[in-house]
Amino acid sequence: MSTPMLPAVRRPATVLAALIATLVSVVAGVATALSVYAGGTDMVKSLLSDPDVQSRLGLSDDLLNAAKELGGDLLQQALDEVYGTLSIRATFALVVAVLLLVGGVFALNAARWARILVTVVGVVAIGLQLRVVTDVATSSMKLFGLLIIASTLVAIVLWWLPANGRYAKARKAQA
Repeated sequence: MSTPMLPAVRRPATVLAALIATLVSVVAGVATALSVYAGGTDMVKSLLSDPDVQSRLGLSDDLLNAAKELGGDLLQQALDEVYGTLSIRATFALVVAVLLLVGGVFALNAARWARILVTVVGVVAIGLQLRVVTDVATSSMKLFGLLIIASTLVAIVLWWLPANGRYAKARKAQA
C-alpha cells in the first residue's frame, strides 16, 4: 500500500521579498562598517573640519588649531578616541548584519524562530542606526543608516505577513 504524495508547498513571493529587504539591510550594514574601517582617523579629521559638526560639538577652527599647537599627540589621542567609538559601532553593525543574514537564510522556510531572530535583531539594528543618523557621522554613514532603517522595517513587516505563516504551517504539516 503506497501513501499518496502531498503536493509541494509553494513558497509565497512575500518570503522572497522579505529576504531581499533583509539582504539590503545586511549589505548596507557591512558597507557602513567598511567605510568606517577604511576611513580611519582621516575620516574623523574630515568630520571635524565640517562647520556643522564643529558647532554641534562646540568646537571651532580656532580651538582645533590651538589643540594642534599645544601638541599633535593630544589631538591625535582625541581623534583616536572618536575613531574608537565609531569603530565599536561599526563592529556592532557587522555582528547585527551577520545575525540578520543567518536569520534571513533560515527564515526562507518561514521558520518561526528565524523570523523572531530577524525581528529582534532588526529592532536592535534600527536603534543603532537611529543613533548613527542623529549623531556625528559622514553623509555616507547617515545614508546607509537610513537605508538600513527603511529596509529592516520593511523586512520585519514582510516576514510576519499571513502568507508566510500559512507557508510555515504547510511546510510543518508536510514534515
